[in-house]
Amino acid sequence: MSIEEPFPSIPATPGSVPVDVGGDISAVTTTLPDGHVEPPPASKTRMFVFILTMFIGQWALLSPVIFSVAYKVQIIDAANKETSLGIIVGIGAIFNLVAGPLFGVLSDRTRTRFGRRRPWIGGGLVVVALGGLILAVAPTIVLVGVGSVIYTLGIAAAFGSLTPFMAESLPSLQRGRVGALVGVGAQLSGVVAVLLGGVLLGNLLVLFLLPVAAFAMVFVLYAIVVPDELPPRSEHRDSPFVVLSQLVFDPRKHRDFALVWIGKFCMQVGLTFLSTYQLYFLLDRLGLAPAEAGQRLALVGGIGVLVTTLFAILGGFLSDKLKRRKPFIYAGTALSVAGLLALAFAHDVTTFAVSVSLVLASAGLFGSVDLALATDVIPERTQAGRWMGIYYVSNSLSSAIAPVFAPLILVIGGGRGNYTALYIVGAVVALGAALAASGIKAVR
Repeated sequence: MSIEEPFPSIPATPGSVPVDVGGDISAVTTTLPDGHVEPPPASKTRMFVFILTMFIGQWALLSPVIFSVAYKVQIIDAANKETSLGIIVGIGAIFNLVAGPLFGVLSDRTRTRFGRRRPWIGGGLVVVALGGLILAVAPTIVLVGVGSVIYTLGIAAAFGSLTPFMAESLPSLQRGRVGALVGVGAQLSGVVAVLLGGVLLGNLLVLFLLPVAAFAMVFVLYAIVVPDELPPRSEHRDSPFVVLSQLVFDPRKHRDFALVWIGKFCMQVGLTFLSTYQLYFLLDRLGLAPAEAGQRLALVGGIGVLVTTLFAILGGFLSDKLKRRKPFIYAGTALSVAGLLALAFAHDVTTFAVSVSLVLASAGLFGSVDLALATDVIPERTQAGRWMGIYYVSNSLSSAIAPVFAPLILVIGGGRGNYTALYIVGAVVALGAALAASGIKAVR
């Protein structure tokens, strides 16, 4: 089977102007009513390589978040693991809060013989490898925290230069389907992280460094296949203050983009509560051993991938075909709220599996359409790195705030594991995603 088969071709639109794209495909450009110039359709091979790179990159990103760091903390500080994990994840997310969009802005204006984005992805991978090594050998919680921060900074540099691809290189009619497949890949990468994590518990070096090595290998393919055009030459260099100021925008001027940002933040809070503490949920509430918990997470995740794939492809492709985004956001929010509420009262593996599957279905449906929605309302496509970096701040901020407040919620009632309260709060916050989407005007 050809790797290009999953991607249907995009027909030319009336009034489009043919352009030369180096023989990849017969492409067109289109000027939208808001003055933005749509990029020509990307080749199927190029889309496949981007999706593959995002899949492996998400594996490297999620492996520490949902399994390996939690397991490492369990080994070093079992008595205070919830609080220690919350602090480590929260501090790493705070660094990512600034680093992600900053690297996006810097890559927007980088000019090197290797391209605009590639140097930041390659350099980020070197930093990720260093962070993974520290995490593997760290004997104390403090060093685990240091390794986590270094790892996070490297991931921020790599993803800050990968995510602009959709806004820069895809027209709106391709974004939903690519976003859907990227969403499926993100969920599948989480399952891979848990499954391999359970197998590699006896070798921490491999546990932390295998995803990084895979990311580096696929980046080589990405660098060969995906062009990396340089930005226009600038006659002056901006000061660091000006660069940092690019991370701030006026939500009144760009209201729709601000509402997309808020919706992403609200949804991600609930997902962070699940991903950060699902291992401890199985250990503490259901009484499973670490190895058994890892196996259960992998099994549940495998089932969830099927559900996620169905909902992500359904949402991404239908939202492109129907030219509607918001109804799928509403449906994704409903699934997340239902899953988190069910999880709040789960006391057996079966209920846990059903609850997580609902949340993963939500992640697939919401994630693919929300990413397309963000690229639809991006204010300036020539600064895609900046705006997509700001978009992903919503993810970083939620990942910073949720683990900090989670230990406080878990001790409600005088115990240390009130998961009922944790996931009820997550469901209430996730509901804000639908409320935010209802206010978006430019996209239906």
